[in-house]
Amino acid sequence: MAFRKDILLDDNNDPICKDGDFVTGISDQQNSVRLTSLNKGELKESPTVGVGLIHFLKKVNITPREIEREVKLQHQNDGYKVSNFEFTEEGELNFDIENNY
Repeated sequence: MAFRKDILLDDNNDPICKDGDFVTGISDQQNSVRLTSLNKGELKESPTVGVGLIHFLKKVNITPREIEREVKLQHQNDGYKVSNFEFTEEGELNFDIENNY
C-alpha cells in the first residue's frame, strides 16, 4: 500500500517548520481528519468536498448510518477506503482508512 506524503500540519492546521523548511511526511491520517471536519463549500476550488461532521452532529434526526455513508463517500472520492466504522459508547467516531492509490 502506498502512502501519501504532504506538508504536515500542527494542531492549529498551521504548517510545521523545522530549520526554515516545511516538514513533510505521511499525511493519510491528517487528510482524513481534515476531510471529515471540512464543511462543503469551505474549499473554494472543490465546493462539494467535506463531510462537515459538526453539522451532522447538530441535526436532530440523523442516524449513524447516514453519517457513515457520507464519511465513506467523501473518502472514496478522495481515493480512500473506509472500514471498521463505529461510534463508541463515549460518542467518539472511529474508522480505519486505506489509501487506494
